Amino acid sequence: MSNNNSNEEKNANEMRVLVGDSLLFGVILSTAIVAVGLILMFVETSTGYNCDLSSLSCLLTSVSTSPGVYPSTFTGIIQGLVQAKPYAIIELGIIVLIATPVVRVITSLGVFAAEKDTKFIAITLVVLVILLFSFFVVPFIPLFKA
Repeated sequence: MSNNNSNEEKNANEMRVLVGDSLLFGVILSTAIVAVGLILMFVETSTGYNCDLSSLSCLLTSVSTSPGVYPSTFTGIIQGLVQAKPYAIIELGIIVLIATPVVRVITSLGVFAAEKDTKFIAITLVVLVILLFSFFVVPFIPLFKA
């Protein structure tokens, strides 16, 4: 009987490590991507868009005040990545960082499903729905448009 408890504790600990590692991996991956973009930007002395590094003002220009300068859609970011534009690479790193908690929630959902813990599956599903709603629906609500 104690051997069974030992196996359950070992499995639970492995699951916790998996969930923690998903966060760690996401942060490390996003940091590496942003670092590659920054290094490329300083080597090329350009963001890849209408901005060279002779003036920091173009880096501080927001997408909303200067439309068309930097990509503001997934399609624009992908096009920039295909062309190896440093700013698009940095944006990819930021997207990976933002997606990391979502991956953790999905990983937690898998852990709770493997443990057949219906209460935590339900709670985690609610959290996942709220996260996805905030990413994909809220930006289209006029009240939240800047």
